[in-house]
Amino acid sequence: MKKVFTLILALAFGFGLKAQCPYTEAIDFTATDIHGTEVHLFDILDGGQAVLIDFFFTTCGPCQQATPKIAQSYTAMGCNMYDVFYMEIATGDSDAACLNWVNNYGIEYPTISGAGGGTGICNQYGIGQYPTVILIMPNHQIVIQDLWPISNAQTIISQLEAHGLQQHDCTVPVPTYDPQVALSIDEVTESSITATFTPNEDCASYYYLCATEAELTEWVAALGQDLPAIMQEHGVVETATLTNIFNGLIPETEYAVAVLPVDPDGNYGEPSYEIVSTLPLPVVYDETLTFSMDTIIMDYCTPTYITITNNTVADAVIKGVCDEMNWLEFSFDGNDWFSCNDEIEVAIMQGQSLELMMQCCVTGRNNVPEIVTVMSDLPDAQFVVMVDETWSVEENAASISLFPNPANESVTLMGENLGMVRVFNVLGQKVDEFEANDSEFRINTTGYENGIYFVKAGEQTLRFVVKH
Repeated sequence: MKKVFTLILALAFGFGLKAQCPYTEAIDFTATDIHGTEVHLFDILDGGQAVLIDFFFTTCGPCQQATPKIAQSYTAMGCNMYDVFYMEIATGDSDAACLNWVNNYGIEYPTISGAGGGTGICNQYGIGQYPTVILIMPNHQIVIQDLWPISNAQTIISQLEAHGLQQHDCTVPVPTYDPQVALSIDEVTESSITATFTPNEDCASYYYLCATEAELTEWVAALGQDLPAIMQEHGVVETATLTNIFNGLIPETEYAVAVLPVDPDGNYGEPSYEIVSTLPLPVVYDETLTFSMDTIIMDYCTPTYITITNNTVADAVIKGVCDEMNWLEFSFDGNDWFSCNDEIEVAIMQGQSLELMMQCCVTGRNNVPEIVTVMSDLPDAQFVVMVDETWSVEENAASISLFPNPANESVTLMGENLGMVRVFNVLGQKVDEFEANDSEFRINTTGYENGIYFVKAGEQTLRFVVKH
């Protein structure tokens, strides 16, 4: 009886009598093929590829006939790089036997020997006859439980195409990259910009920089290059996510924060940039009102305008505008005219401005005000008045000259009848006073701070600069 059973079993193998895989849903496994590569079934399926498994053993006659045809279809279907991933799993065979099998048939897809876990997988899938070829789709469904008979490679190809799997050439596809860097502006101050650069997986490195439009224009003109070339020349290279603070920037200035991605092959992606404006300098509050200018030139009997701004921390009230000789007439924002003796209360809100219009119609340079004081409920503030050469005079004034200008250690006045010489700073504060008896007089400026000064001699006022 045993011999009869053995004969029947041999005939079944010889003529390929088959029993299909009993399952319709894949069972996960992880095994190592004869070349040492780990194969994880669900990783392949979840990656979007279908999986064709050929269950076999090396002394199986039908397996030996089917394997060359399976190998040909593997090549036609793209060599495991596209829609379908091929593997073969042996039962009972050693690594050495399977390695000889692979060399004999030119198998290029993974082969898992029986000793390497294949026997257990065959049992797991309930494989009773060999070869059994199954097809598992990415959704883990076994859609072909036994692809048989296998007349030729086209038999397999047609079955796979019937399930939407396409043929592909086995040429290794050229990788396509889309390197990008996400650029975010995190913080902006009057002198700094904080930016974060985040590269994607296709970005091997990137260049970044921060520059004004004028700088970019200058670089283009000097180098004759486009933005990517400028980025390489002037940018900083980085590979990972980076938050960088660009310091030392100019307040209230537009800057371009730019980034140029580079792919793993060294090719440049599209540069991107953000236009960012630095903040203005914060208002520095002081105790007095401020003026649009510290020194004005007043023409004879002609309205002269100056803007008064309240840069203090509270509202203010202007109570008077006076010169030393009370010759000045003035008006606020083009309203009624006042004089120094008038009592006024003009409100100026914190952070706001008023336009002060002044005129002096008294003939003769000696009557022109030198210092004008704006009085308020704050400490008084002053500015200097200079006389324009067109001012009406009763007598010719002697010509006075001044040198050197700028001055370092001293400045010399030359002219007839210099008389009383007084020096004022730009705030209208008198810093020196002298009696000049000769036609040449030297003023020692070593103790003066760098800046602009006005010297009044006789009826003339001259401007000079001290620069140590």
